[in-house]
Amino acid sequence: MKLLPRNLSGYQATISLFTVTACLLSSVNADNSTDPCAAIARKKIATFTEAKACLQYFPFDKEAADQTLDTVHKIVTELYVFKDIAASPPKTKGLSVVPVDLEHGINIIRNQAWNSDQEFQDSISLLLDKVHDAHLAYSPYCYRQFLFWQPIQLNALIRNQRLVVNVAYVKNDVWPEAKESWVGCEVTKIDGRDAFDMVVDYAVNNNGESKDVNTCFNNIMNTKSYFHGWDDGADDLGYHRFLPAQEVHDYTLRCPSNGTSPSKEQFDEPFTVSIPWVAQVPQGFHSAKDYWTNYCYSGHSTFRKRSLSENEAVNAAVQMLDVDELTKIHNNHVFDLTPPAQNAGPDSSEGEYVHFAALEGENSKVGVIDIRSFSIANEDRDAFADNFTAGLESFEKKGIEKIIIDLSSNGGGDACAGEFIINTFFDATPEYASDVKYSPFLERVIKKSYETDSGKWIDYKSEKFKGAEWYTHPVEYERGGKSVNFSQPITLSCESWDSSLTAKRYNNKIWKASDLLILSDGRCGSTCAIVASRLRLSHLVPAMGLGGVRGNPMQFASFPGGESERLSGFLLELQSLGLQNDPDAPKPFPQRADMGWTFRESYRPAKDSDGPFGDSKNLLEYTATNADCRMHFTDENADDIEVLWGQVAQVVLKGQCPLKEE
Repeated sequence: MKLLPRNLSGYQATISLFTVTACLLSSVNADNSTDPCAAIARKKIATFTEAKACLQYFPFDKEAADQTLDTVHKIVTELYVFKDIAASPPKTKGLSVVPVDLEHGINIIRNQAWNSDQEFQDSISLLLDKVHDAHLAYSPYCYRQFLFWQPIQLNALIRNQRLVVNVAYVKNDVWPEAKESWVGCEVTKIDGRDAFDMVVDYAVNNNGESKDVNTCFNNIMNTKSYFHGWDDGADDLGYHRFLPAQEVHDYTLRCPSNGTSPSKEQFDEPFTVSIPWVAQVPQGFHSAKDYWTNYCYSGHSTFRKRSLSENEAVNAAVQMLDVDELTKIHNNHVFDLTPPAQNAGPDSSEGEYVHFAALEGENSKVGVIDIRSFSIANEDRDAFADNFTAGLESFEKKGIEKIIIDLSSNGGGDACAGEFIINTFFDATPEYASDVKYSPFLERVIKKSYETDSGKWIDYKSEKFKGAEWYTHPVEYERGGKSVNFSQPITLSCESWDSSLTAKRYNNKIWKASDLLILSDGRCGSTCAIVASRLRLSHLVPAMGLGGVRGNPMQFASFPGGESERLSGFLLELQSLGLQNDPDAPKPFPQRADMGWTFRESYRPAKDSDGPFGDSKNLLEYTATNADCRMHFTDENADDIEVLWGQVAQVVLKGQCPLKEE
């Protein structure tokens, strides 16, 4: 769940930007004739080699690296709820989970001699990525400003009962040599390997979004119906924000003979084409110096201390929290370039969060609720509730009997928005208990939150304890073979939502669980995953998986850990509580960067046979709940979401997706 932006005030750096920038860039060559960033500064497109030279121009600095790793280590060891189980995870059928000892990995990075700052920064991102928890991420924005494209964009389709790797579209806007005639061609090999094997291996080993292989597989492929490109961490086969591992990939294509469709499988002679990674260049710089100033410089740099005496540095600590910078980072106002907008289906008057579509023709009794995001801004709550109620009222008037709830490519958001939707259909939902990893530092934070009646911590409630006591009376559970302290069981209170929006909620007396269907490509994460799990496990709404590897059982949700935090938001909250200088508080990163982690773990709804609360086998993040039925992309539906919805509607009307018992 993304932390909602908070309007906070606090200290800001008083030292001049000019002075700090001069210190930061003392080791960067000012001669533009040898400055690789200056060489491409006014270009819109650069080669891989040119972009790499710019990104790797900035030298590795041991002091800044140590400060960065100190913060990462503190978050991982004291705040990340899955740290211990990640090092020794359970073997769960249907999940691809490998042990990742984060502390050991951090030590390896710390002792490595890095050739550039970019290599060091990306090594942290790659380490955290291996846990396959999309909430756990390190984003060095300095090295996320270029957009790297493969001019061939791929998808995976069922064609004549075979799952094939297919050219979905080409980007000749970034590489004019890409030919439109390649669209629809089957890719048989990539870099000399069987294309399908290569794609699956890449999904398992390079995509950290989910522990479900199918979700990772979907995430690295693109269709025109669902373009992925989430945030800064997108790592599909054809789009990166980070520097790719190699400059060129060789694709072997076999294309339909002239005038035939791909399904006829009448091919011309196969051919191999070398496709380079091409970089879109950010436009806010003219040299390496101002690239660093605009994209990398942080008011929290360790370099600031170098201009101060030891005593001055201690006294200046309170000024080290640059609230404006943290707010900018937390609100994601950090990218010079943004990818094309994800295709979210037809235009809708309902707003950006949700779209209601009543299907036509033989599917006229079916409606689709396309829930695009649960990240409802505070000022949009009333409009969101009004629009959702109006959409269901419209369905009722049109005689809609079955509803498809499309949760594909939904990255989560506010858990209370999800609860509002569930309760709209089912009035009430059994609460999913959760807990938070214990640390003395976080105990001080939570106590202060209750003392000042501020911050997110006061939104949690416990059946047995009042106030902060749910955290100050920790319990011991086993995680990864170790005993770890956690808070008492808690649930999230949505009173602020309920008090203002209950009257706006639609009174559903028409649709039962059997009239609903969850549709998901697996990229339904965080709050979305918990909503989908509640619908499926508590209310017995059937779920259809979309895409993935054929024959491989698929989950309909990913990274359902519970709730996440970002360092930018956490530091702002510490500032508001007056705890930014607590000796155990994580320090800001010395470059413009952010880190996210899961701090609250959620459990499946308990059954008597599941054992006591705290049993790790019931953690949503480390259990598999598979979809009840499956649909794959085809030549017909991959480029047209309305065709896809129509095909799903036929499954619903014919009762072909029955609920499977666990």
